[in-house]
Amino acid sequence: MSPGPSVRVLLFHPEHPVSRATIDWIVDRQGYARVIIPPSLGRLDALPPRALKEPFSSPGPVAARLAAEAAALVAGPTPLSRVVAETVLLALLEEGAVIVSDTAVFRALVALSSWSMNVSERPTDGLLVQHLGIASRLASAWSVSAIEAAEALVSGDNDRIARVARERRLRARRDGPERFRRLGRTSAGLRPVIVYVDLLAAFAAAGAPCLDWLRGLERSRAEALLSVTGAVFV
Repeated sequence: MSPGPSVRVLLFHPEHPVSRATIDWIVDRQGYARVIIPPSLGRLDALPPRALKEPFSSPGPVAARLAAEAAALVAGPTPLSRVVAETVLLALLEEGAVIVSDTAVFRALVALSSWSMNVSERPTDGLLVQHLGIASRLASAWSVSAIEAAEALVSGDNDRIARVARERRLRARRDGPERFRRLGRTSAGLRPVIVYVDLLAAFAAAGAPCLDWLRGLERSRAEALLSVTGAVFV
């Protein structure tokens, strides 16, 4: 794990600017963390002024550049898909969790998911804070699998990539319900609460240009991008 404070990356729909109430909640409940606002969202004029002060910050320049480059390779055709990809890529590079303030991004987020859970109503603040912490530790928990995924992608062996991707999906479906069991024993209801984000399939589907880009990275960066992060809806 990287030294320093816990990391969160804020995600909201660019057409639904984040509310002052959400920013205040983050300050009150996550003020000990470093809360990154992705560059594509940080440029919005509608951000509340409080989001310009600590604990909010911009990503480091290297992480910002790599996230932008990777998003251009793996994102879908819509502006929202690009924002979502950039956000989760930053979370992977910074070994953090995603704070999601708007359910309108769920469809774009779940397209990159290996497992997700819905609930019938919003969990308590205490449960959300606890599970943001749990989500932030996913990158470490999946570090060995990230090495396997990076090696599979760099090899260009489609059968190997498919096997590793399947193993990761099956593991996520076992791991998620156990790790996040206090949110519910099974997925039920219409309110999304947690999404496991796994970009292995997206990187593989992007084809040769993406694989060439990954091969040009430091191995530790490629492995970070191929770990798993959690997105928690608050």
